[in-house]
Order: sequence, then structure tokens, then C-alpha cells
Amino acid sequence: MIRSSIGAFKPPYDGTVVHIDLNDTSIQQLKTYYVSRPQYGRVIRNLAAMNVAAQAYDLIFAAGTNQADDQAIIGAAREARNVYFGMAFTLGSRSEPPSRRTAPEIREYIDRTVWAVKVEGNGRDLYAGTNPLITFPPLAEASKGIGFISLKTDRDGVIRRVPLLVRCEGGFYPSLPFRLVCDYLAVRPEKITIKPGSYIRLENARVPAGPARDFYIPIDSNGSMIINFIGPWGEMRHYNFDRILSASEDRDTLEMWKEELSGKIAVVSDVSTGATDLGAVPVDIDFPLSGLHANVIQTILSRAFLSEVSPAGVFAIELAMAALILLLSTRFSPVVFTGAAGLLFICYGASALALFLRYGLMLNIVRPVLSGASVASLLMVLRYFRDSKEKEALRRSFESYFPPSVVKKILADPAMISRGQRKELTILFSDIKDFTAHSSTYSPDRIRGFLNDYFETMVEVVFNYEGTVDKYIGDGLMVFFGDPEPTPDHALRAVRAAIEMQKKARELSLKWAGEGGFPVHVRIGINTGEVVVGNMGSSRRLSYTVLGSAVNLAKRLESSAPVDGILISQRTRDLVSPSIPTRFSGEIRVKGVEVPVRTYEVASE
Repeated sequence: MIRSSIGAFKPPYDGTVVHIDLNDTSIQQLKTYYVSRPQYGRVIRNLAAMNVAAQAYDLIFAAGTNQADDQAIIGAAREARNVYFGMAFTLGSRSEPPSRRTAPEIREYIDRTVWAVKVEGNGRDLYAGTNPLITFPPLAEASKGIGFISLKTDRDGVIRRVPLLVRCEGGFYPSLPFRLVCDYLAVRPEKITIKPGSYIRLENARVPAGPARDFYIPIDSNGSMIINFIGPWGEMRHYNFDRILSASEDRDTLEMWKEELSGKIAVVSDVSTGATDLGAVPVDIDFPLSGLHANVIQTILSRAFLSEVSPAGVFAIELAMAALILLLSTRFSPVVFTGAAGLLFICYGASALALFLRYGLMLNIVRPVLSGASVASLLMVLRYFRDSKEKEALRRSFESYFPPSVVKKILADPAMISRGQRKELTILFSDIKDFTAHSSTYSPDRIRGFLNDYFETMVEVVFNYEGTVDKYIGDGLMVFFGDPEPTPDHALRAVRAAIEMQKKARELSLKWAGEGGFPVHVRIGINTGEVVVGNMGSSRRLSYTVLGSAVNLAKRLESSAPVDGILISQRTRDLVSPSIPTRFSGEIRVKGVEVPVRTYEVASE
């Protein structure tokens, strides 16, 4: 429909093929729904007098009526010498001998009129015509010829192609429009070559007043040609049946019609309301099927053929589409990949449309797009499971160092920890007094059990205050506050966490004493200062950590802290006062720092 509405891409139509319609207007003028055979005979004579090149009747006169009426149409057809009538076959895959119920004269006529054409390749997939229903033999003999008007729809019920030749009785039988075209082009059966799945060649075909040339008609393995519809039903020229019938009543009128129709190919059919010869085609859902014959004739004469990519070609396109999708998946993130895959499908569809409009090449759009979409979906699912697995492993790793609320934010935005920064943080070191001495008196499993219990308790406290576990150092713990989730009160959080850690240590000491363990006495040092924070290490192992002199001072504060106490620096005290009571503990010297550092002990009780 799009193509027929765009002049530049519209299939050519020069008016050679016209319709003579027995429509509702004609029936009203004739004052009867029944057209007699003498009336058909008169139309045949009138069209012959109008010098039409051929008359194709999309009708099957299956039996005689009475001698007078039959002779009227038989005589007209014989005199005109350019009349073609229809017949029907059952189209199947296997050729069968004529049924015994087929009249002998019909079998004799079919045997006598089959075509012997050249066949290249394997013709076993060509349709076979069986159970013939023909125009009754005396009329068929008087005509120029008969051809089948049987059709096959595609799987979706739409008629897009028609068989031109079918196997029959050891030879071939032509369709109505193909028989007419071959006569019009002066091509005899022996000059026809069929190569199933490729083409039908008409040797030395000659359009009236034109040079002789070979016509190559693209066909599929069944011998069917794709119809290049010029548009909806009204695109071709149409004339009313009753006007042709009455034209001979006036010589001037007949001469006028002769000027109009001379050299034309007339397709005569019943298209009145109630006619059941309708079907769905690409340009119309209720298309009179006589229009198929007219469009077949027009397609061949104009050589505006449509061709489609072979099944092997479609498969190759599917493989190429899948390969491109796979390549895109390795180059882009899921969001960009989805957009790129969608753009690829759009480009393929646009290319297919352009090739169809410009060259008449029909690419299968659905299969390659479905294949590409299936591969893309599979890759997305695999990537989802892979990413989920990696994210789960990453989540478990992060949960050992970051609070759950921070882990969620990191997983949503990994860039939070991907870049190094310089900022002020609060660092906390803790250590169990005399742990090395105690560990020598217990089994490795007991020591591991004590440490796991201890760290599980301490880390839970740290996470409650949104601290980050930097590392475990034997029985020591290094944590910092204020990153990756910024917390302006990081110093206050660190000190409050330390107070709770001392409380939990005393509880653990009582618990372990009841289990035959050793007493737990912890020293904690805290300092606030500027550090470098970020992922550091090798490509095989990274650690989210902090570096700087402020870290060294925190470690020194821990080693100088009283047992069961918390020692903080001047900067930390400035940030937590007056919320946290402290008392001056003295000054300490730190390597690399010239001025002594004032320290304060937190009053944790």
C-alpha cells in the first residue's frame, strides 16, 4: 500500500491490461442477474470488433446448456480467435492419473493440450494439477486456449503469488494469464524453459512493435511467481460489461470503443455484490480475484518482477544478524547494547524496504529480526545471570567492609569507590592486649573461634555507626568513618562506636571466662585528619583503604592507649566536644611529626 501510493516507486501501468466488469451497475442496466451465453457471445464479438488483443474470461463454462445458446458463444469465440477461458485443478504435490469419473472427452482434451516445456533441474516440488474441471470441450476447442485459475494462499491466508505452470499428464499446463501472455509474446511451449526455484525463461519473446528478447520470470520451487500488484482494485482501467454489450447497437459508439480498446488485453469477470471470488492480497483484504490474472499479465509484460532471497540466503542473513548482535554485546554496556540492537533491527528493516521499493527484492524481515532478538534476549539473560552472580560475590565481599546501607549504594553506583580522593576522615585502630601470649595456650580452632566471635561483635558495632572496615591485622582492627558514604559527624560516630566496642569487649570477656577462655582487654586509638582514600593494590587484588600520616597517628594512639581505654587526638577531641567528655592524657611524639601531639582519654563510663 505504501509503494502504490508513492509515484516514484509505483509499479508501471501503461493501460494495456483492462477490466470488463459485470458489476452491480451492469446488472441494473441488464435488468437481470443472469447473463445468457448469447450475451457473452455478443460481448466476445463486440470486443473482437473493438480490436482487443486478447480476451480472458475468469469464468468456467463447465457444461453445455442448449444447442442454440452454446452455439452463440462457441461461434463468437471461434470467430474472435483471441478468447481464453478458465479451468480448475486441485493443486498438490503429487501427480495422479485422471479419475475414472473424469469424462473421456475431458481427459482426451487435457492429454492433447498439455505443454511440453524444457525443465532444468529438479521439478518434483512443482505443483501437480489433478481433478480437472474445464470449460466444456466444444467451447474450449473454439477458444484460443484455456488455463487454470486455481490459486494457493500463503500461510497467513494472503495471496501473494500464483503458479504459472503445473505438472499434468507427463507435461505441463499453464495458468490462464500465463497462456495468454505466451501467445501475446508469440512464445510457443517449446521455447519455454522452467528452472524450479529460479526462473521461467521465455525465449525470443516479442512485445507487439518491440524487439525480441528473452524474458526471465523469477519463480519459487513450486513454480509460483510473486505478483507485483500495481495497487488496489481501482488502479487499473475498468469498463462496465453492459456498455460493451450494447456498443454494437450503434456504429459510432462501436468505433469510439475501438479507439479506446484497440490492442488492449481485456479481463472479463463477475464482480457484482454477492460474488464469492474474493480474497486477501497485500493491497486489499477483499480483492476480486480476477484482478490477480490482470496483475500477473501486467507484471510479466512490464517485466517489473519481484524476487525474494532464497532460504539459504535468509539463513545467511540470520547468521550475520546473530553475529552482529554477539559483537555488539561484547562492545557495549547492557543499556547501550539494547539501543544498538534496536537500531540494527530498524536499519535492517529500512534496508529491506529500500531494496523492495528500488529493486523489487523482497527480504524476509521477520525471521532475521526474530533471530537477532532471540540472540539478544539470550545474551541479556546470560549477562543478567553473570552480572547477578558477580554482583552477589561483590556484595558479599563489600559486606565484610561496609555497612549494608552503604553496600546498596555502592552496588547501585560502583563509581563511589572507583576513584581516589583526598579528604578528612576519622581512623580507628583497636587491639586485644596480650592476645599473642594467650593464643599459645589454646588450640588453633579455639583461637579461630575466639577471633571470629570477637570480630563479628566489633564489626557489627562499626556498621551500626556506618564505619568502613579497612583491614584485620591479626587480632587488631582498622576502620575509618566518613567514606564512602559522606558523614559530616564521622569523628563523633567513631568515638561512640569505640565506647560501644569497649562495652561489648567487657561482655565478651565475661562470656569467654564462662567458656574457659581468656579475658578480653582492648586498647583503642582514634585520630581525625586528611588522608588519601580509594581502591589500591594490584589488578588481581584491590583493597579499599586509607593512606597518610593521620593513619600512622591513629595507630600510635592505639598503642599508647590505656588498657580498656580510648585515646583520641586533639583534632578528634575538637570535633566531638562537648558531646563526648574527655580528659587530657599527655603528649606523645610521632615519627615524622616535629611537634608533640596532645592526646585525650575518653571517659567511657
